[in-house]
Amino acid sequence: MQYSYFGNTSNRVDRLLYNFETQLMLFDSLFKNADSKEVWENNSNLQMRYLELLKANKLIESKSSTKSLGTKDARVKSAPLENYHLICRKEKRLTQQGLELLRLIENEGYKIANEFLQIDLVSLFFIKASLWFSKDSIRDGLFERYLEVFRLNGGEMCLQDFKYLPLIDNFPSTQEFIKNLGSVMIDYTYLESFIQDIKSNHFNPFYFKTAKGEKSALEIIKTLQEIFLPLREAKITFETALKNLNKSAFKKTYLTFLLHNAKTKNEKITTLQNFIQGDIKVFAKRFFELIFTARIEANLDDYLDLNRRYLNLCGIFEFSSDRVALNPIFKLIVKHSKYNEILHIIKNGEITQNLLKEMISDVEFLTLCKSELGITQINDLRDYQQARDKQRLQNLLQTRFTKDDIAYILGLFEDRKNDEKIAQLVSTEATIPTIFEYIIAIVWCYVDECKIERILEANLSLDSNLLPKSHAVGGSADFIYTYSNHSLMIEVTLTEKTNQRRAEMESVSRHLGNMLLRLDAYKRQESYAIFIAPYLDKNVLNDFRSRLYCYFENDENYIKGMSILPLSTQDLSKILHSNLSYTSLYKSFKNLLTSKNDWGSKWYFNEIKPFIDSLEIKANNV
Repeated sequence: MQYSYFGNTSNRVDRLLYNFETQLMLFDSLFKNADSKEVWENNSNLQMRYLELLKANKLIESKSSTKSLGTKDARVKSAPLENYHLICRKEKRLTQQGLELLRLIENEGYKIANEFLQIDLVSLFFIKASLWFSKDSIRDGLFERYLEVFRLNGGEMCLQDFKYLPLIDNFPSTQEFIKNLGSVMIDYTYLESFIQDIKSNHFNPFYFKTAKGEKSALEIIKTLQEIFLPLREAKITFETALKNLNKSAFKKTYLTFLLHNAKTKNEKITTLQNFIQGDIKVFAKRFFELIFTARIEANLDDYLDLNRRYLNLCGIFEFSSDRVALNPIFKLIVKHSKYNEILHIIKNGEITQNLLKEMISDVEFLTLCKSELGITQINDLRDYQQARDKQRLQNLLQTRFTKDDIAYILGLFEDRKNDEKIAQLVSTEATIPTIFEYIIAIVWCYVDECKIERILEANLSLDSNLLPKSHAVGGSADFIYTYSNHSLMIEVTLTEKTNQRRAEMESVSRHLGNMLLRLDAYKRQESYAIFIAPYLDKNVLNDFRSRLYCYFENDENYIKGMSILPLSTQDLSKILHSNLSYTSLYKSFKNLLTSKNDWGSKWYFNEIKPFIDSLEIKANNV
C-alpha cells in the first residue's frame, strides 16, 4: 500500500508556519557560522548544535520525561524544510527557494496580497514550494495530482473523500482514483494461508506484523485466541468479551473501528454477534479484513491531519467541518484552459504582488469571473475578496465567536495555564500572543458597533479560514483605527511585571509617537492609544502617564505629550458586557485622559477602574 501525503507522522507540530519560518532563520544562522570542515551527518556536532537551537527556541521538547532528545530529533524536525526545497543540509546552505522565503519573512510578505490571487505572498510562496515538494518513496508532482482531483470534482470535495487522497498513487490515473474514492485496497496475498492456519489452530503473528515489529501482531493474535474464537464457541459471553476487549490493546485501533456505529451496549453486542457469524473460513476472512481496513483507516486519519496542516499553508484550501474547497478565485484557475501554464508560472516565477498580472487582461478568466463571481472587471477581485472575507467573518462571529464566547476566552488569558485550552478554542496554528491580538480585534469589532472591517483593519495575518496564524517576525504597532476626528492605536501584550516594563514601556510610546507624527495638527491633538493586558504593572502605568509631558520627534517634526489609556482584560470584558459602543464611550475616555491626576497607578485605580466598574453595575441594573 502506497501512501502519498505531505508532512511526517513523526513530526506533527502545531503552529506549522511559525515552525517553518523559525527553523529557516535558525538554519541561516547555523550555516553561516559553521566551520568549513563541519558536516551534517548522524550525531555530528552540527546536528547537536541545531538540536540545541531548536530547544532554545522551544521548537522541540521530549514527549517522555525519561527519554532525552538526540540528533535524530533534529533531523526529523528539519526534514520537511528539505522536502520543500528550502535547505540543503548536506551542503550547509539555504536554497534559492529558501532565500526567497527568508526575504518574504523579513519584508513581512504576509501583509502583502498578490493582486491576482488575493492571497498573501507567504501563502503564495507555499503554493510554489508545494509544487516543488518531493519526498522519498513519493513520486514528484503530488501537489498537482491533489489539485487535479479537486479540478475534476468542481474545486471541492467532502472531508471523507479528502481523507483518501494519500491513496492516489495506488491507481493508474486520477480518474481511476476518483472512481474508487472511499474504498481501500487490501492485500489478500496471505489470506488463504491465514485461513488454513486458523483451521489447523496455528497462530502466526507474521500476517499482522508491521514495519515497527510484531508487538501489535502478537496482541492481535492474542485477542483472536483468547476472545474471538472462544466467543464463537460460546465459551465466554458477549458481555465478558466486550469487557475484555475494552481492556486490551486491540481496543484503540481495531475495536473502535469495528464498533464505530454502535452507541449502546446492546448495539455493540449485536455488532459482535454479526462479526463472528459464519463458518471459520468466512470469519477468518472477516477478521483479516478488519485488521487491515482498520489500519488503513487509522493511517488515513493521521495523514488527513497532516495534509490539512500542510495544505493550509497555501492559503487556497478552505476547511469546514465536513468539506474542503478551493477558494473561489482558485476554483476559476483550475477551470481555466491554461491551468497547467498558470501552475508552471507560479512554480518558476518570483513571488511578488504582480505575479500572474498577465491574467488580469485574460478574456477567458474575465468570462469565468462574470459567470461564477458576478464581477465584470478583474480589478474588482480585491473588493470581491474583502466583501467575502467580511461575510465569512460575520459567520464566524455568529457561530464560533459570539460575544459570550469572546468574553469567556478573554478571561482565559489571565492564567497562562489555559494556553492549550485557548489554542483549542481558537487555532493551534497561532501562538498565544497572536491569538490574544486576534481576540482583542474581535472585541473591538463588537465594541465599535460590530464593524467587521475592524478585524481586517487590525492587520493580522489570517489563514484561509480567517483564523490567526503566527510568523517568525512581528510588525510594529498592533492596530491603528481611523475615525473622522482622531486615530486610535491599540497595543496589546501578555507580558507581566518586569517583562512588561522591559518590553512595553519604550515600544508603546515609540509606536504611538510615530503614529502621531504622521497626523495633521488637529487629529494629533485628539488621537491616543489604548494599552490592553491581563496584568497591568504599576510602574508601566506610571511610565505611560508620564508620557503626557514627554517630547517625541523625528527629523522633520516633533510632538509634546502622548495619551495612553490602560485597560486590563477584565476591564475590556466589562465594557463588552455593558453593550456600550465606542462612540458612546469616546467622550468618557477623553475625560479620563485629560484628568489632572498624573500618578499613573493611582489614576488607573482611582479613576479608570471605578469608571469601568460603573459600566458593569449599570449593565446589571438594566
